[in-house]
Amino acid sequence: MAEYKYDEESVKAIEEWAKSATLPKQIQLSDSENIVNVAAYVQANLNDIAAHYPDAFYHPAITRLYRLKDKLEEG
Repeated sequence: MAEYKYDEESVKAIEEWAKSATLPKQIQLSDSENIVNVAAYVQANLNDIAAHYPDAFYHPAITRLYRLKDKLEEG
């Protein structure tokens, strides 16, 4: 599993990536994760981050954006 950063600068960077990335309509993130509406998935995670950062309980929202970015950049 990749090492993700949750400091303010890193979180702002992943948010900017999510807001500007060209996203597919859907994606198979893993064997058990099929995202059928990527735009809604990204927006939901951005909303959680905006409402709750830096609360560590919401780090999974940040992690989901990192994982999506990793998947899209792998090929």
